[in-house]
Amino acid sequence: MLHPFLRSKTDDQHQQLEKVFMDLLLQVKTAGDYEKLLKKMAGFLVPLEELLRQFPLQEFIPDISQRQRKHHLLADIAHFDPDWQPEQSAELPEINSTYQAMGALYVLEGSTLGGPIIARMVRQQTGIEKGLTYFESYGEDRKPMWTKFRDSLELPGLFQHKEIIASTAIACFMAYKQWLELKKQNQL
Repeated sequence: MLHPFLRSKTDDQHQQLEKVFMDLLLQVKTAGDYEKLLKKMAGFLVPLEELLRQFPLQEFIPDISQRQRKHHLLADIAHFDPDWQPEQSAELPEINSTYQAMGALYVLEGSTLGGPIIARMVRQQTGIEKGLTYFESYGEDRKPMWTKFRDSLELPGLFQHKEIIASTAIACFMAYKQWLELKKQNQL
């Protein structure tokens, strides 16, 4: 079973990223703070999603086009800053195969599970109601979308590449954490 394998192999890096992200999230007190956080996130997530589009992931994830969420993130940023253009982006981990792309997608799809919690925190901390579509991108379909993704991890042919998938997921967790830490130095 690939999902339990990935979860156990990536747990430490996932927890480290979550801690850094939560530290940043707890600093969000105004709409301006939230806008800065979204821009930080975009520096990693937008180029990663663009990179993943180069791989034939529909072979394993037939609904991959529904899982592209960068437009939600960019729309949220545009709500606060319509003219924003990224100034720089993170250095991404090496992704040169569909199996490596599946490892990166595991990180992106897993992040949808906490989205509503993050949106609720932002609302409570800032009072804003708009600009939260990235975190609520699957809406009521969040759990079914995750279940479909998790089920796709069990397709024949993926488990034999479990180490490649896991190592890329680990690399993505670490690279995102490093990006957020780097950007954290420019405090909210």
